Amino acid sequence: MGGSKKRAPTADRAQVLARARGLIDAGRSAEAETLLRRGLPSPSKDAEGLRLRARIAELEGRPADMKSLAEKSLRIQSHPEGHLILAQFHLRHGDVEPARIEAARAVEIDPEDANARLMHAAILLEGGRLEDADTTIAPLREAPPADAGLGRRLGYTIAAIHTRRGEHQAALEHLDANALAPGASPPERKAMLALRAKILDHLGRYDEAFADAERFNAMERVTFSPGQYDRDVDRMIERNGREQLERFPTGFQSDLPVLVSGMPRSGTSLVDRIIDAHPEAAGAGEFTGLERFAAKLQSATDPSKSPPACFGELQSPQWRAEGERYVDRLEAMHPGARRVVNKSLSNTNLLGLASRLLPGVRVIHVVRDPRDVAISCVMGEFRPAVMPWTTRLDWVATAWAAMERLMRHWHAVLDVPILDVRYERLVADPDTEFRRIIDFIDLPWDEACLDFHTTGRPLRTLSNDQVCRPLYTSSVGRHRHYDAAISTIDWPDDEA
Repeated sequence: MGGSKKRAPTADRAQVLARARGLIDAGRSAEAETLLRRGLPSPSKDAEGLRLRARIAELEGRPADMKSLAEKSLRIQSHPEGHLILAQFHLRHGDVEPARIEAARAVEIDPEDANARLMHAAILLEGGRLEDADTTIAPLREAPPADAGLGRRLGYTIAAIHTRRGEHQAALEHLDANALAPGASPPERKAMLALRAKILDHLGRYDEAFADAERFNAMERVTFSPGQYDRDVDRMIERNGREQLERFPTGFQSDLPVLVSGMPRSGTSLVDRIIDAHPEAAGAGEFTGLERFAAKLQSATDPSKSPPACFGELQSPQWRAEGERYVDRLEAMHPGARRVVNKSLSNTNLLGLASRLLPGVRVIHVVRDPRDVAISCVMGEFRPAVMPWTTRLDWVATAWAAMERLMRHWHAVLDVPILDVRYERLVADPDTEFRRIIDFIDLPWDEACLDFHTTGRPLRTLSNDQVCRPLYTSSVGRHRHYDAAISTIDWPDDEA
């Protein structure tokens, strides 16, 4: 009888875990969370249950809970899935190296875990470690996984390695023969079509490339109103006039921060890499410190009042403390650096706030031909929930024009120095333009900046394969290959 009592909870636990996984797969994560909390005999001590709850936290956009639950599960049981969840957490924050370490631990725990090997390889590719990625999946090439989903992921990874090596025809043949097999989920199919579009572009099959881009963009297109976008920018300009900004609280004075602003695919990653190559500077990637303070400020703001009263309890002492925390975090990331670059895509919107929170900041604004930006955005794979305008050429044109209008406003009202950099001149005349950038951030010239592509810091960006190789000019005028698609768009004026 005693043995019977001990076995019953085990059976119940297995049923609860199986049902919870089914609910998660069905998109019913809230029900799965409730079941795991109430149905497991010891929910706070069940490592597998904690891992499932960490996955739910990931799906629901709760990264802090995701990390906490995964770490708690690992304290109870060393398991590949716990480390892979932590790897995914780090990737969400753009931290490639910590993600790589966690994925490598998962492979060490279970070398036979195909999922762990594939995720580790994907992270290595993001960090530009092509040969290491190929070595990681070598056992899977010899003994492909029986699971169809893992087989598709293996095919995708092999195709990605081929195209990174410039073996585009081999990449296309492998992708078509393996990764595009029936049964792919929508996210898998979207990623595969995006890679296929990129490969076809390299092969000069531009009509087919754009057709694939149209297909994968249509799979996750989010409603976007160009008129509302313009009105939102108008409102931002109205609320950030010179007189209003002068009444904002004052933050923390430091010449450490450098903000790089610009549209995605405009060359911001290249500027980040050039500065990062300087021995007295560093790049923090897409650091989100400003976004976090902006969200905190928005929740505390009373729009019926004028600044500074509108900010409630967030006055100059709080702004100074927040600015100092921002600088401290950069210093902790890059000890000894005299300048640290933040290239967050939100920077353009937040320059008014940054000018008061970090009054010693310098701003580098990168501008590229809107037609090339549009093609690169539509051919890339962005998150439509965050930037819905990246999925259509005409929407990119609207966003480009609005951002340039906002930058003209910042030039007129901000007291911080702003340097405009043209992407086309940057790649055509690096000796002049690179020096101009380094001079602007008040550092002595160093020849290492010309060898920016050899720096070792991993970048999690669509541009990582471009900025990890020597400078090239072939992307200038890229839109000419897509004349049929862009000819129907009313493009904004671009003053070169």
